[in-house]
Amino acid sequence: MKDFFFAPFKWNARSTRKEFWVSYAIQLVISIIIGTIELLALLPYTTVDTNGTGWTEPVSSITITFIIINVIVAILLIWLKLGLLSAAVRRLHDTNHEGWWILLYLVPFGWIFIIYFMILPTVEKPVRWGNYLFTK
Repeated sequence: MKDFFFAPFKWNARSTRKEFWVSYAIQLVISIIIGTIELLALLPYTTVDTNGTGWTEPVSSITITFIIINVIVAILLIWLKLGLLSAAVRRLHDTNHEGWWILLYLVPFGWIFIIYFMILPTVEKPVRWGNYLFTK
């Protein structure tokens, strides 16, 4: 888990199934929490009924707090997505596939193959990336 949060640019290594899927679940929960905070930050800047007729006008004043929250949220989400991307590449390395297979996400229905690769068991022999994970 340490690599997910503190080493999102560590590509030339391996990660187990458990490490990847726990990282994925934590990233998903944190993204939902961040999205909720972002939504709550946006609520004051939605439309308001100023004259009581039912017609709404958009609020035009954006405060510095709103901008700061958006910048922090963007940085956190980018950091989380980079961490998940590197965990996925390390997981591909653990199944003895090149990290470039992650580009299948760009192909329609390519995500099905990526999920299949993420479910595969760890290759219990030396591979080109990182150290041998098991000791006999």
